[in-house]
Amino acid sequence: MTQSNAKKLEGPELLARLAQETAAALDRVYQLDNATPISTVTLESGCTLTLKREDTSRVHSYKWRGASNKIAHLVEQGFAGALVAASAGNHAQGVAVAAQKLKLKTTIFMPISTPVVKQRAVKSFGGDQVDIVLHGDVFDEAAVAAQKFAAEHGGQIIAPYDDLYVIAGQSTIGVEIVNEIKQPPTHIFLPIGGGGMVAGVAAVLKTAFPDAVLIGVEETGQASMGTSIAAGQRVTLDTIDRFCDGTAVACPGELNYEICRQLLDSCITVDNDQVCQAIQFLWQELRIIVEPSAALGVAAARNHGLKSADRPLTVLSGSNVDFMTLPQIAKRGQAEIPEERFFCFEIGEQPGALIGILDHFFGNMNIIDFQYGKVAEDRAYPVIGIEVPRSAHAELEGFLDDPAIPPYKEVTGTASAEFRVIPFSVDLLNHPMFAVITFPNRPGALRDFMRGASDLANVCYMNYSDSGQAVGQALMGFEFADSPTKDTFSKWLVDSDIKFEKIPMATIRHLGQSINGNGGDIGDYSADFIRRS
Repeated sequence: MTQSNAKKLEGPELLARLAQETAAALDRVYQLDNATPISTVTLESGCTLTLKREDTSRVHSYKWRGASNKIAHLVEQGFAGALVAASAGNHAQGVAVAAQKLKLKTTIFMPISTPVVKQRAVKSFGGDQVDIVLHGDVFDEAAVAAQKFAAEHGGQIIAPYDDLYVIAGQSTIGVEIVNEIKQPPTHIFLPIGGGGMVAGVAAVLKTAFPDAVLIGVEETGQASMGTSIAAGQRVTLDTIDRFCDGTAVACPGELNYEICRQLLDSCITVDNDQVCQAIQFLWQELRIIVEPSAALGVAAARNHGLKSADRPLTVLSGSNVDFMTLPQIAKRGQAEIPEERFFCFEIGEQPGALIGILDHFFGNMNIIDFQYGKVAEDRAYPVIGIEVPRSAHAELEGFLDDPAIPPYKEVTGTASAEFRVIPFSVDLLNHPMFAVITFPNRPGALRDFMRGASDLANVCYMNYSDSGQAVGQALMGFEFADSPTKDTFSKWLVDSDIKFEKIPMATIRHLGQSINGNGGDIGDYSADFIRRS
């Protein structure tokens, strides 16, 4: 039966056919990899959450199951041609493993933006059998190119989720769960993207555990399946959030929608912050890191009001997390996510003014960003970024209402603060010295350094952003009354065991601007930032 014919099946007939294909898939998928293990973790409510560990597979996701079953089925039917697929990651790796095992030439289209590490993984799994074509900025563009290529060259498209044999391959996850767990689950939380995994697993578990509550889980900004089921037909979302990239699908598959419509008891959503908190929870409890999409079920279970006697279950669908997103996950995974606020102040341009505002107004605040450049002889306009936990909102409002506060304007989210536009005039600097200063990344460390430095120097430039690492670094500029004081300051840095690297002034002049006279039109710049008292 072709995929197009399979799509005509509905209701019990579709589920019966899927059950047949699931049984057949069990003879195919284990030619490529082994069954994945079960782990457990205790939730805050006291109940035990069962975790099906698809993150431990050869390709670190479940995608090898559906791809291998589809491709093996084609070979059984006498297919010996070329395969074509489109993917931004996990599906591509599953196709590559199967193509290499079954010796079929394969062309995989991936967006140009696909990280090199994922491209290398696909090539490593597929070897000489796989060619990668980078096309388009997003997956949809790569998918269109793959369809065109297949039509022109006679290749067989391997769909990522909307295919009966792909769904049947993913169903083997459910078969393994049934064979491995000792007690039936009370709640089953299944992550949803296009719907291949949730449809296949739900079909098995609904039969094996009819009393379990079957819950599909989506991120709030990509809830295409839940929206479709509520509407009574497939819906394409206008925009989707891509933080959980493995489930970022604007419209569910046709077969997948039909199966989920029949089997799921409900579809719920969790937000990205809850996903990050779930990832951090798994790391703290089990020392494992999963990709955001894989944490959807854990996030839902943690926020579902379960009782200690409940027996929830979910599937950790993969661990192909982009390494560069880990700092963002760590920050958003905090139990109390602090709000980031940015303010630009107008203060006098004199030694000690900057440290004065830090000590007087931000003594108890965590400084995460500091942007400042000297633009006038008598005025300074530092931009200070702070982290504000919910518990500190009242303290911040009190600070902003203090009549002693200098003129200020909030610049949170403005382009100049966001992209670190820090104007300064080299011509205004007296005996300047620029250096990258390294200091411990702890609250107050930068403030302590500036307090010591202000005895000898005037800070005329500051570019600091909290990196979240063990040490912090800031590009700072200092100016001095005369050359001997400048030499004394350099000696103080060495004697204080402060790590620093001087930056040549020739380099700094390329960053600064020359202003005629005593500041030229710099007042126009300050007017964009400052509210006048």
